[in-house]
This record gives sequence, C-alpha cells and structure tokens, in this order.
Amino acid sequence: MPQKRLTGMLVLAAVALAGCMPSPEEQISDGLVQAKKAFEQAPMNTNETVEGHEMYLPGGYTVEEPSDDQDIIITKGSDSFALSINPNEKSDSTFFYELQKAAADHKWLVDETFEQNGRFGFTTVRAVADGRYEITENAGGVKMTTVAEEGKLRENMDWMMKTVRSITSEE
Repeated sequence: MPQKRLTGMLVLAAVALAGCMPSPEEQISDGLVQAKKAFEQAPMNTNETVEGHEMYLPGGYTVEEPSDDQDIIITKGSDSFALSINPNEKSDSTFFYELQKAAADHKWLVDETFEQNGRFGFTTVRAVADGRYEITENAGGVKMTTVAEEGKLRENMDWMMKTVRSITSEE
C-alpha cells in the first residue's frame, strides 16, 4: 500500500510541475524582452577571440573547429549555433533581415526589429517541428541562428543577442 501511495504522489507532483512550466509563447515573449534589452544595453565585455573577432561567449559554450572568419559554429552539449559575421555590413545594416524576409514561405511567430543610435537588429522565431523552434538574433552585420527545444527559448534568445551585440561592426 505505501508503494501505491508514493507512486500516486509522484504522479501528482509531476502533473503539478508540468502545469508550472511556462508555455512556448510565454518563453518567446520573455525571450523577446531579454533580446531587446540586450540590444539596447551596452555590449557585454568580450571574453573570447575567434578568427580575429572579439566576442562575449557565456560559460559552457565552445567554438568548434574548423571555423573561419565569417562562419563560426558554437556548441553547448548537443545544441549548435551558427554565427555569421559579414565584415562588409555596418551596424545599421538590414542585409540579414532582408534575406530572412525573402523566404516568404516562412511563418514567423516573432518578427521584431530594433533600432537605436544608428544600429539595426532583429529577432525572428518560427516553429520548425513539434516543440522545436528556429531562433535568429541579429545586430548589424552579425547574425546567430539555432534550432532550440521549447524549454530553451528564453535562455537562447537572451545570450544569443548578447553575443551578436558584443561583436563590433564598422559604424
């Protein structure tokens, strides 16, 4: 009898915890607030140099080899992030945004642009599979994209914008 009671309590606890997890929409909304804040704040202090580019990279993330000066792969566990740096684009560049918008068949859950002090950036999010979302964060000529599980949306949107914002583009 005690074992059945324990099993029942575990099931109730699991159901209660599942109800406490924020929905993907809430995570995306919170992530967007964090991305906008990261875009508008001063850039994070850089702590990595990759192919001549100084950038902020949170602990636990690794730059994979081979990378080149324009396309850099960053990983954490099984998650991969594609960082693209276009040295020909300035901080007010809309180049990457225009490329995103050219894919008219994509249905964006988030398509938000930011402008401040002559700088341009954006965040886009779209569902790509059940429970998986493509996130793109951009500041000028620097863009980072990943496909994330719904439990990592807010976290990724925050650090990705901090990272792209930390890489200087020509003014």
